[in-house]
Amino acid sequence: MSLQVVSPVLVGRDSETSRVADAFDRVAGGGLATLLVGGEAGIGKSRLVAEFTDRAGAKATVLSGCCVELGADGLPFAPFVAALRGLATAAGPDVFDRLLPDKAALAPLLPGAARGQAPLGDDARPRLFEGVLALLAGLAAERPVVLVIEDAHWADRSSRDLLEFLVRNQGAVPGSMIVVTHRSEELNRAHPLRPLLAELTRVPWVDRLELGRLGKREVVRLVRHILDREPDPELVSEVFQRSEGNPLFVEAMLDCQNACEGTADLPASLEDLLSSRIDRLPPDAAYVAGLIGLSEVTVCHALLSEVAELDERALSAAVRAAVDANVLVIEGEGYRFRHALIGEAATAGLMPGERRALHARYAEAMRADPGLSAGAPSITELAQHLYRAGDFRSAICAAWQAAGEAQRLLAYAEQVRMLDRVRELWPLVPDPCCELGGVEYATVLEQAVEAASRAGDNVNGERFATMALAEIDRDAQRVRAATLLDQRARLRAQLGQPGALEDHREAIRLVPEDHPARGHLLNSYAARLMEIPRADEARDAAEAALDSACRNGERSAEASALITLAVLDARLGDLEEQLPRLKRAGAIAETLGEHRVRLRAIHAESSLLRAFGRLAEAEAKARHGLAVAQEAGLRRAAGAQHSLDLAGAMIDGGRWDEAMTVLEQALDLSPAPAFREHLLCLKGYIALHRGDAELPERLLARAHEQYGEDVRFNLDPFLVARLETELRLTQGRYGEARTVLERALTHPQLNAAGRLLWPLLVLGSRLADHDPSWRGTELLTRLRRIAAELPVAGPVQHAFSRLFDAHLSGERGDWDAATAAWRELGQPLRLAQACLGAAAAAITTDGDREAATELLREAYGLAGQLGAKPLRDRVADLARRARIQVVPGTPEPLGNGHTRLGLTPRELEILRLVTAGKANREIADELFISAKTASVHVSNILGKLGVANRVEAAATANQLGLFD
Repeated sequence: MSLQVVSPVLVGRDSETSRVADAFDRVAGGGLATLLVGGEAGIGKSRLVAEFTDRAGAKATVLSGCCVELGADGLPFAPFVAALRGLATAAGPDVFDRLLPDKAALAPLLPGAARGQAPLGDDARPRLFEGVLALLAGLAAERPVVLVIEDAHWADRSSRDLLEFLVRNQGAVPGSMIVVTHRSEELNRAHPLRPLLAELTRVPWVDRLELGRLGKREVVRLVRHILDREPDPELVSEVFQRSEGNPLFVEAMLDCQNACEGTADLPASLEDLLSSRIDRLPPDAAYVAGLIGLSEVTVCHALLSEVAELDERALSAAVRAAVDANVLVIEGEGYRFRHALIGEAATAGLMPGERRALHARYAEAMRADPGLSAGAPSITELAQHLYRAGDFRSAICAAWQAAGEAQRLLAYAEQVRMLDRVRELWPLVPDPCCELGGVEYATVLEQAVEAASRAGDNVNGERFATMALAEIDRDAQRVRAATLLDQRARLRAQLGQPGALEDHREAIRLVPEDHPARGHLLNSYAARLMEIPRADEARDAAEAALDSACRNGERSAEASALITLAVLDARLGDLEEQLPRLKRAGAIAETLGEHRVRLRAIHAESSLLRAFGRLAEAEAKARHGLAVAQEAGLRRAAGAQHSLDLAGAMIDGGRWDEAMTVLEQALDLSPAPAFREHLLCLKGYIALHRGDAELPERLLARAHEQYGEDVRFNLDPFLVARLETELRLTQGRYGEARTVLERALTHPQLNAAGRLLWPLLVLGSRLADHDPSWRGTELLTRLRRIAAELPVAGPVQHAFSRLFDAHLSGERGDWDAATAAWRELGQPLRLAQACLGAAAAAITTDGDREAATELLREAYGLAGQLGAKPLRDRVADLARRARIQVVPGTPEPLGNGHTRLGLTPRELEILRLVTAGKANREIADELFISAKTASVHVSNILGKLGVANRVEAAATANQLGLFD
């Protein structure tokens, strides 16, 4: 009896189908959507997506690719290569010429004749990612575009990176939809896809769709459609009980029941059911299924014909039987399993010897004709077959070639994996150097260092560098060893490991004075010293780098040295002399086409202009940096730094709404983690000053979860500490603020980080204002000492130092000096804060209500313009306590029910403080009156209320609800 064991109708997914359709409707209307479709194996993810794409295909361009499990990590960019191949087939290979202004950037992913050599270099991978985004945008401009990535749990590192980039930057592609499927049960805590999915769900247009198991009613419908008749209730009950609502399990059980004609007990597990399906195939069909299962990718018919050792008629019959049994499906010119679990079942019964022999046959066929691969990078596939066949001599050659292919694809993580395979096989091959055509073991390790660095795999990069250095005679190969030492130094610095400076020094020692590499090595050392920071040593190294570069004609090294020296000298207060230096460095880099060096010069100039309070110039320079990055194809790779410069200048200038827009746009660019955290902290800073403590609290919790209690970024080691200290001050959690401050002050070389440290010192001085018990403590004494020793370079640092002194002294003269400094700079938040402090000092020191009124009104107006509600409330509170109207012509606020008691507004205010348990001296301090005056007011209040003491007065106020 024949039975079609696949339901012709999708059952039990009405809600999910509706959600997918609604998402596509938004896309068709010019919106965008990303769906992350999860569920256990066999639950119907691919079926749901297939039903959707079949319908959407009439209205949209659909690109689809599947991730491939091949070894520990998938084939590089496999789903994207497959998707673009399908596009070329459907639209013609000229589609890339038509839609891509920079087709060369996309070369690694293009199929067939369209593929070319990708341009290598630091900007190649960003340009590749930009190229894919530009292609989607071009397609979406014509009609909606849908990109489907299946089985993302098998995605290689490069595919995950590109997927994240596309989703985060999808806002630039209206009319686009991305659908990603994955097995939920595969995502254990260590799985690399798990944190990516968690991050992507925070993107506004991303939605997660988790497919659950079918209920009994839905299983009845599924069985009915498969059998094409009303099912027997007992059969349905057994199927539902055993399958637990997994559709693939249901189909497998019905298939087994039909094959056995109901006479045999059903296997206990899904694996056994699927194995029984393979067992029921004719011998040749089961053999072919096992062959295809070993490949783990789609196998083209020509390759299968070479490997199977069956004549064409027998092979066709075997494949036909497997397709008819719903084990295999036809895909293009080849075959794949209907479900990956069936493929696992097909190979489960193979013995180790059989596996090795079959892998050897695959390898033999692919070496005879590399074109037999169905589309995945055939050399990577070949390397896997040779390795599993135990042919290590051939496997090491293939792995070496596969590493080169991965480099061409800009798939650096996969290049590392293949080079590590070469390293693993090296001692297992009699003469590996000869096998690889004279390639040395050290060369393999050097390439692994470079690939790991590009992949951001610092741990492996440092490990490979150490191994390579052990292979090299440093005295005989001085420059080679120096290059490795420099690489290891940078990797160790990023890992926070000791030995980085020692590696830098040894690298410089090895290279002769007249060698062109010396300037680059000295620049690298100077950059690290400036980062620590150790300014004097950094200057010496940068001057040596400049001298070496000029003597050896190394213009790029010359430009880098000029930038470092300009920054170091400007930080001492010498800005005007350094701006021409930076412009000269930028011009050299522009002439050489050294985009990153040019962008570094622009960033340095913008950052320094902001540090000196020249905000309009800093903003203009930052915008110029964004434009240059865009022209160089590095907007998303380097744009975040210039967005930080731009947003920082806007925040200082009080243009917070514009700054928030810049920050959001920069976050959409999927920046590197350090830049991302910095951008988020600036968002948290604005939110905190506008009264939203929830956002900074959430950001800080996330940062501590990822980086630990003491979070420090190279861009600004005090960034997180400043945000957290200010948040805790706002919340009145002074003890926690002190803890954060103490931890931050453990940073080495504090005096060399003045421009970043002064704002933190001011927060510490504010803490002394809020918490009088802190005065006289050792920490406050240390703050004073640090401030006294800290260089003051430029007007901004001068203004911060004035603010620091004013908070600690409380003297009117100090507050007036701080106010004048910030008014000259025109930075509204700091000016408003200074005005508030100056107003309080004017009242308490001299009783100068006229000056205090002007200062409070200025502070209130500035806070209102900024939307800084907490600051405006503090201004209003001081004005109320001092009986000053901050908005001319407005009446003083009055309490409820006080008039019938005969209380004046001042008496009502004092009663509020009495109710709060304040003594006369505390009332006097808060309202800026004498203790004797406070005592007279309290006596009058007791008389008017007809009570004997303060406790009864407080009870009466509470009963009347005067302060509710």
